[in-house]
Amino acid sequence: MKSVFAVILGVLLLAWPTSAQAAIFDDIQKSLICPACLDDKMTVAACTDSTAEEARLDIERKLAAGQTKDEIISGYVVQYGEIILAVPTKEGFNMLAWVIPPIATVGGSVLVYWVITGWVRNHRGLRNTLAVQGPAIDSVDEERIQEEIRKYL
Repeated sequence: MKSVFAVILGVLLLAWPTSAQAAIFDDIQKSLICPACLDDKMTVAACTDSTAEEARLDIERKLAAGQTKDEIISGYVVQYGEIILAVPTKEGFNMLAWVIPPIATVGGSVLVYWVITGWVRNHRGLRNTLAVQGPAIDSVDEERIQEEIRKYL
């Protein structure tokens, strides 16, 4: 029983670096835009272009050579600029891409709440005003309406 456990543990330990490296490879592919698809913003993982295939092979070679994920990504940034990144960095002017959407979401939600509560408040006031004023038509108009209804029924 101990030998079976030892064999299973050995197989798992041998497979561990491969699965970890595959996860890093996938993460790098999803972090980079394909150099041929910079206008379309398609990641290396999603692109089927030959340029994306070359990038995949280059990433695999660099991982096999022992480079880290950050080293590989920074090499692509040096070569192509920050436009190669699928997600902007969280520093400098790029911080606006991280800060503005939450602020706009909260601000928009507050604005919608404010408008809807104003509408509800105005509707309640209008209903109360109409209830105090009484009916909008007098008895003469009521008779004319009833007379018209009798003509057509």
